[in-house]
Amino acid sequence: MINNEDQKKLRMKIIFTCLFLLTSQLFSQTYLNVYYSNGSQANSTSLASIAKITFSGSGLNFVLTNNSTATKDLSIIKNITFSGTDGGNPLPVELTNFISIINGNDVILVWNTAVEVNNLGFDIERNILQKGWEKIGFVRGYGNSSIPQKFLFTDSPNMTGSISYRLKQIDYNGEFQYSNEIIVQIGNDLSKTTQYQLSQNYPNPFNPATTISYSLPIDGFVSFKVFDALGREVSTLVNENKKAGSYSVVFDGSRLASGVYFGKLNSGRYTSSIKMIIMK
Repeated sequence: MINNEDQKKLRMKIIFTCLFLLTSQLFSQTYLNVYYSNGSQANSTSLASIAKITFSGSGLNFVLTNNSTATKDLSIIKNITFSGTDGGNPLPVELTNFISIINGNDVILVWNTAVEVNNLGFDIERNILQKGWEKIGFVRGYGNSSIPQKFLFTDSPNMTGSISYRLKQIDYNGEFQYSNEIIVQIGNDLSKTTQYQLSQNYPNPFNPATTISYSLPIDGFVSFKVFDALGREVSTLVNENKKAGSYSVVFDGSRLASGVYFGKLNSGRYTSSIKMIIMK
């Protein structure tokens, strides 16, 4: 049974959604403004860039016309209005993926954005053994982009132990926001393995990229290919000789349709497959 409080929330959601749809039809050139109670700068985004608004738990999801989603916590939203002028600061850069890949003593950082607005780029920051954050590089953004973008940065720390990484996304006006932190363990023992192994990709399902890890006990030629559900080859990720050790490779499915795909690893007499799901 739905209690009175839940009924009130449901009515508010329905009223707001209907208001948005009606306003979108009557005032297609106006802007939606979202104000926050925690002191964050308000967002002002053209209604033409917003496909729909949905709710998920305590989150308000703005689904943009390029199929990316900007989610805001309902608890900090103070007010939502419509206006005929652009107030600036549109819905921000949406970071959809941030992972690390260990290759020997190198750390490859991979991240994706679903949409970029006013994005100057990313400072890459590192914290070794929790001794404090330092900037180790910068990767330029795409400014304004309505399609998914992929970024890579390789760090060679030349050490063993625990390292944390984070991204500092910077706008052209100097405003910035931090990504989540990821922690990696660097050590010579990480490259040693006694058996062949193909690990399940992560994340899975994924959109648009996922990471696949595998291990080789001896040197040899390695092939890793991706096939669709009909058995057609859609991508070759590895096709070369490799030293014994542990490796990771990124599969970018942004050009492929949603569905089930299979990754197949061959090395010597060893063969193994995994099932991967692209969900857009």
